[in-house]
Amino acid sequence: MSGALDVLQMKEEDVLKFLAAGTHLGGTNLDFQMEQYIYKRKSDGIYIINLKRTWEKLL
Repeated sequence: MSGALDVLQMKEEDVLKFLAAGTHLGGTNLDFQMEQYIYKRKSDGIYIINLKRTWEKLL
């Protein structure tokens, strides 16, 4: 049964696709409901989205 769950785990290939598409970059405004999904803030004010949490929500 655990073999089926391995298919749903995030792989390096998935991360590279997220990065290539720019899905890890947010905006400059942060809503309080999004705080849990933010990894950190860049020096130019752009928020970087936590890809692991994004992946969990997609599933």
